[in-house]
Amino acid sequence: MGSVAADIPGAAEEEAQRLSISPWRAALRRLLRKKLAVIALVLIGGFYFVGLFAPIISPQDFRTQDLDNTLLSPSLDHPFGTDRLGRDQLSRVIWSARTTIIVTIATVVAGSLVLSVGLGLLSGYMGGKVDTVIMRTGEAFGSLPALPMLILINATMRDRVRGWVDSLEANLSTGDPLFIAILAILTFMAVAGIVAWLIGSRRNGGWIALAIVAAFLILALWGVQAVFAMPGASDYFLIFGALSLFFWVGSARVIRSQVLALRETEYVIAARSMGAGTWRILGSHLLPNVSPIIIVGVSASLGAIAGSEIALTFLGVGVHDPTPSFGALIFDGGTSQPVIRNHPYLLIFPAIVVGMLIFSFNLLGDALNDVLTPKAR
Repeated sequence: MGSVAADIPGAAEEEAQRLSISPWRAALRRLLRKKLAVIALVLIGGFYFVGLFAPIISPQDFRTQDLDNTLLSPSLDHPFGTDRLGRDQLSRVIWSARTTIIVTIATVVAGSLVLSVGLGLLSGYMGGKVDTVIMRTGEAFGSLPALPMLILINATMRDRVRGWVDSLEANLSTGDPLFIAILAILTFMAVAGIVAWLIGSRRNGGWIALAIVAAFLILALWGVQAVFAMPGASDYFLIFGALSLFFWVGSARVIRSQVLALRETEYVIAARSMGAGTWRILGSHLLPNVSPIIIVGVSASLGAIAGSEIALTFLGVGVHDPTPSFGALIFDGGTSQPVIRNHPYLLIFPAIVVGMLIFSFNLLGDALNDVLTPKAR
């Protein structure tokens, strides 16, 4: 009896500790117990690390041509060999990873998050005419064949988008007086907000909020200027813009269906009766409850977005030279039978990287679905 009584407090303490764990931390623990999910995370993390630090990791410049060393087999100097122009294949694979990352992240942010989440929440909560307009627009996009429309948009809008990007790049140049003036004003606002917050007697949070917003705008301007200055910027914007038009419809419908059920729950009705505004209800009450669906949807769409960018480039309407892409590498290495027979490494290495990436995204999506979907556990 004494030992049983002694065990009861310990069991109660363990149960209280288990209940005190946040749902997200518990989900992370369940995810880390899945070996395939951990392997997928490691592979995806390695891919993104290589792509983001391509300028540092790449052994050579992906544009450097050596016509005396064309179509070399893999060696210590060129682990993935060289292409028909003598360019190092390993460097081009690394920079192709960067291209895939840029297009994927931009499409996820613009299509899967901004459009899908925003329009899905508004459509489900507002209802009425707002719901009708959003859903009928989604049905119009959903009724179109996605891949042929992507090819058509990329083939017909390329020159116009390139002109827009060149114009923005010229206006966002670090030497442009307007750009310098905007940065100076934002810098003054950030510094003034921090100083006012430090010397204020009550430490008003509005000043530090002003400084944070100004600092964020400074980083955003520098980031946009850096993106526009990158090679192939016009291709990036055209591809992720076209992909975003078609990748928001399915997720928006799922989010809308969940919000339609959640908006009649007691806590939403209570928040509305207490005078909470629409945006507060959407951001504080509905968005946290649909976030598991958003995470699963985003993870499931990453592989499809990467595959679409590669397919468009393979068909000749995606990223163009000199910017490398897996689609171009696979096209160069797999469209000629003599090349496949004599130089199979030109196709094998890019295809292996693409296959592992898409397979890892699918594994991660399945694992997240098991972890975050209650009915699947």
